[in-house]
Amino acid sequence: MRRTAHPTSAATASPELEEVLGWLAGPGSDDPLLDLVPLRKHIGTIDTLRRPVLHRLKIAELLQLRAERIDAALLPLLLDAKLPLPHQLATVAQGLIGLRADLGEAWLAILRDATPEELHKVHRTPLEIYLRGLDNLSRQLTASLLVSIPTPIGLWLNIQRFYHQAGNSVDPTATYPAEMSQIELRLKAMLALAAAQPEGLAPRELAFLADYLADHAVTVRLDPMPPDTPADWLWIGANIDQQPVALGRRPPPPGEHLFFRCGSLADLAGNHLKQLADGTPPDALGLPRQLAGSDYQNTLERARQCWLMPRRRSYNRQQREVRAQVCIHLGNLWAALGGKSEALAQDNVLDPTTSEWGVLNEGPAGYAMVLLSGRVSGIVAGCAIGLRTGDQAPWQICLVRWARSEHSDHLELGLEVLAPSAEAVRIQTTNHRQQDSQVAALLLPALPAINRTEAILTARGAFNLSPFTLIQEKTGRLQITECAPERTLIETSSVEVFDFVRLNNQA
Repeated sequence: MRRTAHPTSAATASPELEEVLGWLAGPGSDDPLLDLVPLRKHIGTIDTLRRPVLHRLKIAELLQLRAERIDAALLPLLLDAKLPLPHQLATVAQGLIGLRADLGEAWLAILRDATPEELHKVHRTPLEIYLRGLDNLSRQLTASLLVSIPTPIGLWLNIQRFYHQAGNSVDPTATYPAEMSQIELRLKAMLALAAAQPEGLAPRELAFLADYLADHAVTVRLDPMPPDTPADWLWIGANIDQQPVALGRRPPPPGEHLFFRCGSLADLAGNHLKQLADGTPPDALGLPRQLAGSDYQNTLERARQCWLMPRRRSYNRQQREVRAQVCIHLGNLWAALGGKSEALAQDNVLDPTTSEWGVLNEGPAGYAMVLLSGRVSGIVAGCAIGLRTGDQAPWQICLVRWARSEHSDHLELGLEVLAPSAEAVRIQTTNHRQQDSQVAALLLPALPAINRTEAILTARGAFNLSPFTLIQEKTGRLQITECAPERTLIETSSVEVFDFVRLNNQA
């Protein structure tokens, strides 16, 4: 009997197919970044190949494996990303985001052309393909959030398209498929991540939270019908390309929507935090190991508060056209406030210049700013900066609550004002008197209007909370005060703020 030539043999393969297969057969570049461009090109080729859909599926699976290898090598580079992104890091980020979008489209095209009978021949189900596609969109969302860029156009529409099409393919009279449960878990994890105010998290905090939700977002409640009261519910629209919106902040327009709430997830996170505080190790609870440290416990607590009650804008913001100067890095700010020695040891990048910003809008709690001129670096959600509206105006101390950057020359910040002014001081633990044990810090004045006493702001981890000596220089004389710390008021990956009481004064 005459044998039929293999459909992907050299005799019948197109030049495009030969190029794809030849590239897949190669060892890959030692630099994963160099593989990004050809990989994306070959993913785009899949849909144009004049091959049976099952051959395209096999090729897509091989390209997906290569994508996972590239992703594993390059994604860690984004964990310490600060804004604005350096050019090479921006290239990595855009490549990974585009890669996941391309793969999502490739799987959707295969689903469009393949019949269940064809997939059954190669032991695949439509739900498995939907799960692959949704997983790529989940990675696309995470990568976008890590570098604080706006959600890519069409992402939330595609997420809902995969979910609803997968649900419509399920036989309502059959046993609920395990793959559909996994699809729901992927969707719930993305919704919970978006509801946790991710723009206020540093990249490592965000990556940790995504890891936590991959296993524990199952408790998120989904419902196609609107609830009786807004309470803690949020919604997304099947035909609206936007991230989730709190129902209490804005009701949805007419149309098909998906409603969800994270109250049970907040309860679960609260139980986990209580057990961790009681000394149970994270491994024993099936939790990420990072939760052994207070930094990530603080991250989970902040997310828990957002899940418990979605944040709503408390005040109307006013549009203003005001120019302002911003001082980046604690070391520079400490020096600008009168610090006369070396800057904070935690600041490795020191730029003595200030940048000029425009105030987009302002409210009682803070500002939204956009960079107009000047070179800045090292911005991350949770860091502290100084802001003033004139050369003679005092430096207001602000916390970066969120940051967005569409490209290397664009930067927007949401700032919370911590204090209208500050003083550069030094502190050291009471039992250490050596000069090198002193820590540069900012003394924030008391704010009776919000029932806050004097407070100290330091770089995160620069000072262990314990009785300390406050060293102030006034009119050429040192004032030394023994103090006792009280509550921790703010704790981010970059700074911490705590209040204290003075015990005595020594001139």
